[in-house]
Parts: sequence; structure tokens; C-alpha cells
Amino acid sequence: MKTLAILIFVFPIVLALTKNDMEFGIEYFLYRHVKYICLLTCWDNKFRINQFTKYSSKNFIGVSIVFLENFNLRKLGSCSTTHMGDVGILVDSDCPISKDVLYYASENSLFDSSRKWLLIESNMTDYNNTLSAETIGRFNDLNMNVNADLFVAKVTDNGYEMYEIFNYGKIQGGELIINNLGVWSDGQGFNEDLNGYMYYRRWNFQQLSMRMVVVMTSSQKAFEPAWLLDPRQTPGLATILKTSGMILKEVAELHNFRFNYTVMDRWIGDYTVNDSKTVASTSLYYKLQDVTPVLRFENAFVLSKVDLVHPPLTSIETRYYYRIPTYGPGKFENQFLRPLSSGAWLCVVLISVMCGCLLLLTAKLERRQAAGQYAFFSVLASICQQFFEDNNESGTGNASSARKLIVIVTGASCLLVYNYYTSSVVSWLLSGPPPSINTLEELLDSPLELIFEDVGYARSWLKSPSYFFNRRNEKIENLLRQKKVLNKRNIDVLTNLERGIAMVKAGGYAFHTEVDSANRLISQKFTQTELCELGSIDSMKKSLLYVTVQKNSPFKEFLNWSLKRFNERGIVSVVQRRTRSSQVECEGSSPRALTLGGAAPAFILLVAGYVLALAIMMVERMAEKRNLQILRSMLK
Repeated sequence: MKTLAILIFVFPIVLALTKNDMEFGIEYFLYRHVKYICLLTCWDNKFRINQFTKYSSKNFIGVSIVFLENFNLRKLGSCSTTHMGDVGILVDSDCPISKDVLYYASENSLFDSSRKWLLIESNMTDYNNTLSAETIGRFNDLNMNVNADLFVAKVTDNGYEMYEIFNYGKIQGGELIINNLGVWSDGQGFNEDLNGYMYYRRWNFQQLSMRMVVVMTSSQKAFEPAWLLDPRQTPGLATILKTSGMILKEVAELHNFRFNYTVMDRWIGDYTVNDSKTVASTSLYYKLQDVTPVLRFENAFVLSKVDLVHPPLTSIETRYYYRIPTYGPGKFENQFLRPLSSGAWLCVVLISVMCGCLLLLTAKLERRQAAGQYAFFSVLASICQQFFEDNNESGTGNASSARKLIVIVTGASCLLVYNYYTSSVVSWLLSGPPPSINTLEELLDSPLELIFEDVGYARSWLKSPSYFFNRRNEKIENLLRQKKVLNKRNIDVLTNLERGIAMVKAGGYAFHTEVDSANRLISQKFTQTELCELGSIDSMKKSLLYVTVQKNSPFKEFLNWSLKRFNERGIVSVVQRRTRSSQVECEGSSPRALTLGGAAPAFILLVAGYVLALAIMMVERMAEKRNLQILRSMLK
């Protein structure tokens, strides 16, 4: 739960908080829903402390006390932190160290929306409705931002004049803003809603310059802000940056602020000072930049360094695009044994054995010579859609009806199986996808050269061994990086989108790029025949991308609020449709060219048949030549 902190500061002209001041402070705390107060004081009068705690306890507000005489930052941190609810911080300005507390809060970014500050200025000799120059001067020196929730209550005849004090961005060059919000009078309360959302009162940022880091290749001489608004492809600038950039530009125009752009070439790197001027996430971590349109990361470690703004404005999906190779042996595909399932093949074997046994039995009854040889080759011939006749006229001389019936049944069964088999193989050749590379492992073993679009995430992948497109493919991505990228000294692996798609069209390359950008250009450059020869492999799975800011950024809540409003009104979806492209696909189908690897099983079966026939012939010749009765009887 966020911690609310409220500070009551009283200037040294007053010796201490009066009874009215304490009652006003308690009433203010109640109005702002604060239930815990950290009192930093050097009062030596226990009566005052007891009086304040008594007022607090009557309103069910808890109080913790730290004496500033023994002040240290650890005590302040423990006193002002709780997990039970909101915290208010009350500082006794009579203590000399009270000014140091304000500067400590400024240096440690404690002026934010999670801490609500109230300062009481009690100058009984001056009742004009303005703040003193001393008060304004103190706040001019403090590091305050648009999310500061700080009020100064000036004592007047009518009550307490309330002033809201903040800065749209001290570091960004903003000026101190002081708004008079009316009078808090005794018994009537305040005439405006202090608990109203602050950004409705802080709509106009008065031309504040917010620092934006854009990830783009350094080959461009200078960055043009108009590139972010152009839906067409810009070399070196990812389309996903344009989607977020267009929406952020609309937010800036609506709230009257602008961006100062800084170009860097990587999204993710090491969080060292040396990388703070070249890596987007590192520059945010060291607070050199305020915002980046998108930041792609693959693990939660980055979230400990930066903050994300919701909702997500775009998404990213990348693939390796290639033209299916028409040279080389191709991938080994044993499709000639796959048309039938294992169970179907088992049935074919069992039927063949049964028919062979019945033919053997009938041949024995007919007293045919070499009955076993006749039964075996008759079934084998039927399977191969052939007919076997041994020209043996011995035996009874008459073929039995049983043998004829068995031969007919065997032939019909084999004919049906053959039709199913050939139909499956032919349909696979005609309607199946072309022989393609479907996995990163197959891409690693392929002859294709890898090239990458020259954008921030590709540079992060090439330069950071711990950065991956997909953490699940960590092992194979490391192999791709080492074997097909880093050892190719004579090939420039980074190129622009148009040149990369042209190299894919020429063949021999696998190009890594974003899907939307690739689809838009492929639809313009490829014919239908070439589209049917185009293949792709998943690299980055589709993932959402967020606007990213500094950790605990003063602009995070404002951007969250603005982008949610834009999302509710449909502005985000309109911009997304403007930059998104449709999927390109091959219309219809074309017969696939059967590669040597695909036809290899058929040739292997042919060679095996020739070898078997040659072996049988050699055995027969040997038996005939050497008059081996045993072999003769086995062959018969």
C-alpha cells in the first residue's frame, strides 16, 4: 500500500504550534484520510506533546515521536513507514534541523503523490493574502515535480488561506507553481475538494520539456520527430516505436508539453555508467531520461530498474523470413512410410502372413515343388501389384479352387491397400506445405545465412549475451549467435528492412524482422508464386510492450491516467489500426517439388530390393555350381 506522508511546517517566527494550529492540523489529517502521524520535534514541554497526542487519539489517529536532538535518517525512515495505512509527518519548525528535513526530502524524492505535505505559516503581524518571499524562496530550491502534493496554510483573520505548491518538473526546467485554493474556515471546512484528483488542476504543463529516449540505429545523422508520426517505414526505426510515439505525441499536445529526443541504439544492456548513454533502460535507471516509448525485455529483473506505464500501447512479434531453398538434397522426410498408421501396417503384415500360410497349405496339397517359395513370392508380387508364376508343371497339374480364391482375395486386399497408400502420398505431394525449415534447430543446420533488421532489439541480441528473443530458446539462440552470426566476419548481419526483404527474395538468406513491417513490404515486393515459396520461423512470440519510465518516476501516475483515458476513448485502438498491417499468405496451393531428401526412402527401398535380389542370385549360383544339396533343398 502506498504511504501517505503529511508534513506540518511552522516558521521560526512562531515559538510552537498553537492550540488552533494543532486542531486545524488534526482536522486536515482527517479530511485527507491520514491515520498515522510521525511527530519530529525538539519540544521540551511534555504538556504540548501530550496535548497533541490527546487530540489525535480522540480522532483515532496514531502518533509516533522522534526527537530531533538525536536525529538520524534511519529513525525518520522507520517512523514514516508503515504497512497499516497512511502516514503523516509533523515537523516542529522551531528545531534548527527542521530545514534539513525538507532538503533531505527533496534529495530523496519524497515530494510525491504518496506523501501529502501541509505547512502552516503563522505570521500574526502580517495578514495579507500572499506568501512571504522567504517561503517561496525555500520551495524554489527544492526538487519538486508534478506529482507533489504540498499545501501551505497561511493564518488569516478568516481562517487558513490554502496555497497549492508544486513544479511540473524542476530538473526539466519547470517553474514553481503557486495556486490559491481558497480559505479553510473554522466550522465550515474548505470550499474546494482537496481530495479531488490533482491532475485535473494541473492539466496545462506550460511547455515543459520532457526527456524522451528513442532507440534507433546510429547510422542516421539526426532524429526527426516527424518520423514518429509517419506510418510508413523509416530505416532504423521500428514500427512499434511509431505506435507509442503517436499516442504520446497526442498526450503532449493535449497537456501542453513537449519532448526533447535522445537517440540510443539498444534497449537492454548492462546497468553500468558506461552504458547510460547508449542503452535506453540504463539511461532511465540513472535518471538521465524521463520516458521511452517502448522497452522490450524478457525477464522480471528489468522491472527492478525501471517502471512500466499501463495500459500497453502496442505489441511485438518477430520471425525469421526466408525463401524455401531449391538447391541441396533437402530435408530427409520418411513420408513413404507415414501414410498408414502403425496399426494399419500391422494389419497389412498379418493379412500377408495369413494369405501366405493358406497358399503354402494349398500348394502342399497340390504337391507343388518349392511350395514355400511359391507362397512367399506370390504374396510379395500381389503387394507390389505384380503376378508370380514359377512355370512349375509338376504336381497334380490342376490348380485347386481354394488356391485361386486365396490369390484373388490376396490381390484384392493388396489393391485396396495400394490405393489408400498412393492416395495419401499423392495428396501429401499436392496439398502439403512445401518442404520448409520449421524450427530454429533446422535453421541452424540449413545453408541459409542470417541477417537482422538494424533496430534496437537486434543490437541488444548481438551485443548482450544475456539477452534473448525468447528465453525458452536460450540454448539454440546461443548456438545461432555463435555459429551463424559472430563467426561471419565478412558479412554485415545488420541491414535495413528493404534490403533485407530483397535479399530474402533473391534466396539464400533468413532475415529477422518484425511481422507488421515485413508483411507491409512483402505484400508490395513478392508475387503470388514467390509468396508460396516464402517460409518463416517464430523468434519472438507476440508480447505486449509498455511505455517505460524511471523507477518511481514523478510522471508515472500522470501517464497512467492519460493513457487510460486515451484507451477508453478509442484513440489507442485507432492508432494501432493505422500502423498494423495484414497477414500475407499464399493464395491456393501449388504442387510441391519432391526433393532428394523427401524421395530418399523410395530410393532406399529400391536399393534394398536390388541388393536382396543380387544376394539371392549369388546364393542360387553358388548352390548350382557347387551342387550343394542343402542349399538346393532350402531354395526349393
